[in-house]
Amino acid sequence: MRKAALSLLFAFVALAVLGQNDFKEGVHYDIVSDKKSESPVVTEFFSLFCGHCFQFEPLIDTLVKALPSGVNFEKSHVDYIPRDNKPVSFGIVKAFVVMGDLGRQKELSEKFFTAIHLGKEPIDTESEIRQIFIESGVSADEFDRRYSSREVVQRAEKMAALWVDRQISSVPTIVVNDKYKINMSTLSNMEQLIALTKQLLKKP
Repeated sequence: MRKAALSLLFAFVALAVLGQNDFKEGVHYDIVSDKKSESPVVTEFFSLFCGHCFQFEPLIDTLVKALPSGVNFEKSHVDYIPRDNKPVSFGIVKAFVVMGDLGRQKELSEKFFTAIHLGKEPIDTESEIRQIFIESGVSADEFDRRYSSREVVQRAEKMAALWVDRQISSVPTIVVNDKYKINMSTLSNMEQLIALTKQLLKKP
């Protein structure tokens, strides 16, 4: 988490946009894998506990709509927040996987964002994660069954390991084609983020 997300809130102010040739490896982006994804994909690494991710969330649609046809957009939840509560930091990743399985990822993510960052509700236990699902109309039995299933746990473990593999040190962070990690703090506005993302999608 850092001030980069705040600066991106001023996405359409009249700032000079870097030309494509002005984006530099090691400055504006880093290579985090020797091999890129088989199909084009843009991944946002984030956390529902992250205040900057909450502020950045309304801008995601702007980035997604600007992506070329055929490019997939994914969100990957990190598991290092809160740092001193592993059951909850991993539990929220499991919960995010469950949201997707229910087909309610966007809706339920918004409920968690609102509860945590506007309602200032403490979510310090897995029971409190569970309660938000129940209050959103998911039965206790269905939540418990999905949340504790081995399949969900395995997928959550895979997601939780991904931020380490992609060398994510703060969120939100965008990774393009599993290979190029954008250094968000080097960009001034959404136009730059879109331009750099499109450029990286074309790189081998």
